[in-house]
Amino acid sequence: MTNPGHEPGPPPETYLMGATPPGGAPPYTGGDAPAGGPAPRAKGLASVVDRRTILIGVPVLAGLAAIGAVTGYSLASDPPAGEGGTGDGGRGSGGLGSAPTQSPTVVGPARPYPSDTILFRLDQGEKSFIFSGTPGSDQRKMLANSGHDALPQWSHDRQTIVYIRDAGNWWQVVTMRPDGSQQTVIIDEVVRGTRVCWSPDDKKLAYVDRVDGRNQLMTFTLGEAGPKQVTRSTDDKDDPTWSPDGRDVAMWINTKGNRQIGLVSLEQPDATPRWLTKDKVNCADPCWSPDGSWIAYTRNGKVSGQQDIWVVRPDGSENRAVTSGTAQDMDPTWSPDSQWVAFTRGKVKEPSLWIARPDGKDLQRLTVGDAYEAHASWS
Repeated sequence: MTNPGHEPGPPPETYLMGATPPGGAPPYTGGDAPAGGPAPRAKGLASVVDRRTILIGVPVLAGLAAIGAVTGYSLASDPPAGEGGTGDGGRGSGGLGSAPTQSPTVVGPARPYPSDTILFRLDQGEKSFIFSGTPGSDQRKMLANSGHDALPQWSHDRQTIVYIRDAGNWWQVVTMRPDGSQQTVIIDEVVRGTRVCWSPDDKKLAYVDRVDGRNQLMTFTLGEAGPKQVTRSTDDKDDPTWSPDGRDVAMWINTKGNRQIGLVSLEQPDATPRWLTKDKVNCADPCWSPDGSWIAYTRNGKVSGQQDIWVVRPDGSENRAVTSGTAQDMDPTWSPDSQWVAFTRGKVKEPSLWIARPDGKDLQRLTVGDAYEAHASWS
């Protein structure tokens, strides 16, 4: 269902670290707000659009669902692989030869990365907003302030941003300009927490919606009246990312109780996906690099609650870890030059943005101060 109605966006405003959006978040009650960043969420609260709560599958976080704090789908740790397993001890289909070493806290020189504007979700209290900023900067510009905004995505020409918004009883797909103006509901009802991506020519959007009880891949051509259903399989699926050549969509697909990254051909969407991962653990959040040479994704670790960022070639080769250890890493995004991977790291209630090279080198924190940032889009 589409809604062509125009909803004016907020005027562009710049907030220094530590500023609170007007009318946006409840006052912080956990002590003095740190001088270096926006007021953290009150302890025990989680963002209304926090996919991480469900995705990491940590049992102690189940109670957060009662306060409407979650979106996305369960990514439980170490489920049975069934016939989809590789028997490689969970190292991945590409094979590293040896288990990756644990990621250090911070390595590499300061700020060697591109300065292209990055989009992200910023959490305050139980609310979340879309902001933009220069990576590593202490200034942020609020773009969307409904208090229930998530998963922003740049168009390839960087002239339009698409994101999802919780409208109360359903979710909406919304577009806006880079300054936050011209906010327009494009699709009025979609499955909660779905990730929306752009076609290479920025004329279409891909996302997931519920059809006859199953998640199906949908496309929507901007300016047309309604979406088009692409897949019809009985396997649940989500997190689409469009290939730079426009032929395929990579997404996680639940096959035999195990979520793996597969390529869906847009010419033959009902054919068997080309599997990029065949692990004994669940995978999610695929993101194609702008140059088309890699797909970054989130991969569950062997320990409950652990998640790492991995990369794989589009043909399924060179499947390897970018991060490793006990941290909770997810939602990778690429720099415009395809030389860096940014991602969300940290506890569910305390996310921050980090960055590393695709080989894991130069790992460092992007978030400045104590802000709670997630769902980055850099390209």
